[in-house]
Amino acid sequence: MTEAKNRAVRSQTLERGLDALQMLADGQRRTSQQLADALGLHRSVVYRILRTLEDYTFVTRAADGRYTLGTGIAALAEAGVSNSELRIEEVLDELAEATSATAIFSVPQKDHAVVLASIRPSHRSAAVAIRRSTRFLLTDGAPGMAILARGEAREYEADEIALARSIGHVHTKGSPFPGFEAVAKPLELPDGQPASIAVIFPNGAHEVREVIPALQHAALRVERPADVWSH
Repeated sequence: MTEAKNRAVRSQTLERGLDALQMLADGQRRTSQQLADALGLHRSVVYRILRTLEDYTFVTRAADGRYTLGTGIAALAEAGVSNSELRIEEVLDELAEATSATAIFSVPQKDHAVVLASIRPSHRSAAVAIRRSTRFLLTDGAPGMAILARGEAREYEADEIALARSIGHVHTKGSPFPGFEAVAKPLELPDGQPASIAVIFPNGAHEVREVIPALQHAALRVERPADVWSH
């Protein structure tokens, strides 16, 4: 009985810590009181959670006392998607230069997609800048829909998701970034995790068929690195 109770307590504490991290993932700095109010917890509870997360560099406290995500989160994310040959940013850099569009790599987190890496082309001033850790609903735009396309068909899912399973990519206009088109390809990482790789460009800047070859090659580099990387 005691062991079961302890497991429940540990699980609840972990869940609260993860909720705090998810809240800070939007890039806005918050005080411990603001987090406590948003999470519906006492400030002392949130403060203890934040101190633990701070010890692991998952959060950092600014001089004004507000908290934001720390470097430990980025290191953890990179470790979760990388191996000796899988270098996401190099893939995105090549994709961005080949398509003259911003290239992003996204992974699912509950019902959201989270951008883990983003690269703008060096020669395109109109390219959109997308910050790492940007979050949007999986159902809002091509990058998230491509992730959903890796799963089984669901009732009432968007037509774009079903279509992606047959043609291998998703194309949306105005979402998740207003004024921009997105073309995304579903990925299955070497360890089996779902993800997506996408290019984002101003409305009308490209025909979809123009970016598909580079997008397919980039996806292959991620899914089958040993076959495609040049050493």
